[in-house]
Amino acid sequence: MNSWIRKQFRKRTRVYIMPTKMGGYLIGLIFLMFLMAIGYDNNLLLIFTLFLFSINLLWLVQSHFHLYHLKLQNLSLPDGHASSLLPLKVIWDKSPKGPYNWNLTLEKSRETVKPELYEQTERFALGELKIPTRGIWKWTHLKVSTELPFGLYRIWCFYPVQFETVAYPALLNDVVLNDLANNNFGESIAMGRAGREDIGNLTPYQGDESRKISWKHYARSGDLLIKEGEEYSEQFFHIRFEFPKTNPETYLSLLATQMVDCHRRGIPFLFEGPHGKLGPAQHSDHLHQCLKVLSLC
Repeated sequence: MNSWIRKQFRKRTRVYIMPTKMGGYLIGLIFLMFLMAIGYDNNLLLIFTLFLFSINLLWLVQSHFHLYHLKLQNLSLPDGHASSLLPLKVIWDKSPKGPYNWNLTLEKSRETVKPELYEQTERFALGELKIPTRGIWKWTHLKVSTELPFGLYRIWCFYPVQFETVAYPALLNDVVLNDLANNNFGESIAMGRAGREDIGNLTPYQGDESRKISWKHYARSGDLLIKEGEEYSEQFFHIRFEFPKTNPETYLSLLATQMVDCHRRGIPFLFEGPHGKLGPAQHSDHLHQCLKVLSLC
C-alpha cells in the first residue's frame, strides 16, 4: 500500500503546492478579515478581503504554471568516489521565464541526495553532489521544487529517471606509494620487455625470426637489422584483496587509494580480487573496472 501511494505521488503530471510560512500568514489574514467583515457587516472590508483573495488565487495559479511548464531533457552524473563531489548536469527541454531557482533532489528507493547548484539558466542547471556511501545507486526520480515566483507557495513535482551511478570507496588522504618495492600493502613484480632500439643492440639480419627485425631502423636506412639488446624489467604493483573482519570500509578505501595513486603516477598494477585477476595495466578503463569491483564488495 505504501509503495503504491509513493508511486502515485511521483507521477510527473502532478504538481504539488503547499503555502510557505508567509503564504500561511496571508491565508490566515484573509480568513480573519473575512470573519470580521461578516461579523461586523462591513461591506468595504468584505470587498477588500475578496480583492486579497483574488490576488492570492492568481499567485497560486502562477506558481503552479511556473513549474508545470518545466520539461526535463537529460541528466548526467558520472561515477566517482563516495564522499567526494561529483559534477551534476541537468538539461531542460523547456523552461518557463525566470527567475530560475530550482531545488533539486535525486531519489533512490527511499534514500535522497540533494546537490548544491552553482549555476542555473533556462537551458541547464549545474551543481555538485556528494554520495555518502559506496555501491551502485539506481536513481528513480528527480524532485524539482521552488518557492518562486512570489515566495508564498512551495511547489514541487517528480521526474522519473532511470540511470545508475557507481560510488567507489572513499579515498584516504594519508596514503601514498612512497616506495613501490617496500610497500606493506602490495608487492612489486618484474616482467621482461625488449630493450632500446639503438645502434648498440642491433646486428645484421641473417635469416633470424622476422619479429626481431627493427623496422624503424629499416625505414630510416634500408638495412635489415635485428634487435639483440638486453632485456630489462618494469615493475608493476600487485594488490591482493583479503577482506578483513574489522574496519572493512577503511580497508576498501585503502585499496582504492592505492589504485588511484598508481594510475596518477603511471604505474601499472595487478588487482587480484575476489573474482580473479585484473591487469596489470594503467589505463583509465582498468582503474574504473577495479574500483567497481571494490564498490560491490
